[in-house]
Amino acid sequence: MDLAQRIVKNWTDEADDYGENVRDELESETPKQWIRIINRYIPKDQTLDFLDIGTGPGFFPIILSKEGHRVTGIDCTLAMIEQAKTNARLYDTSPEFILAQGDDIPFDDESFDCVISRNVAWTLIRPAESYEEWLRVLKPGGKLFIFDANWNHRYHNTDLMKKHLEDLKNYNDIYKNDVLYHSLDDEGEFLRRSVPLSKVMRPGWDLSFFSSMNVSRIICDLKVYESVWNEKRKTAFASTPMFLIVVEK
Repeated sequence: MDLAQRIVKNWTDEADDYGENVRDELESETPKQWIRIINRYIPKDQTLDFLDIGTGPGFFPIILSKEGHRVTGIDCTLAMIEQAKTNARLYDTSPEFILAQGDDIPFDDESFDCVISRNVAWTLIRPAESYEEWLRVLKPGGKLFIFDANWNHRYHNTDLMKKHLEDLKNYNDIYKNDVLYHSLDDEGEFLRRSVPLSKVMRPGWDLSFFSSMNVSRIICDLKVYESVWNEKRKTAFASTPMFLIVVEK
């Protein structure tokens, strides 16, 4: 299998766990916090067309549909699409879900008011081409939201790996036997070490890329994690905080 096929298999194997995690998140106060952040950057009292890249079990399509927006979610993994459809039915929403790759989106130019992703960009095999594609389907004046973290640079940076291990120790010291996420097997570590964006420091790479594109504005929020992460996540991932990049076309 090539890297793309291995990534699809990885997310297929993880789909059930991710589906359960998203259902837990939908039952928490977190959706309100995410909507509050998104609403800072979009027109008020308008119904917008959103595209969620790498939708997984459908978190963004569900919470954005509940706000009255028209939402399409795409994912490269059929198992994730099935999880998303199940969750959408559970929460009485009707977003559209399509099996598709983030670097080959089956929509015309300028189809969406907003393109959004969460913890997806780090998986991209062709990040530059994917970002160009995300901008292609965005309407002029539209917003691209990228929520992500410098998750895997530790595999190429000994200082970051040391900090990551310290984070895990701190978490275990505080929360004892409460496991926030399962340990990666050899395949999981291989994939995270091999994807291109693990080899660069982010969000610096992303900001440099978008600065080279013909876009109207770029905003970077390095502290967005403070609003959407609970204390457990802040402890476990202290050295890899989530950032937000908003690009206006």
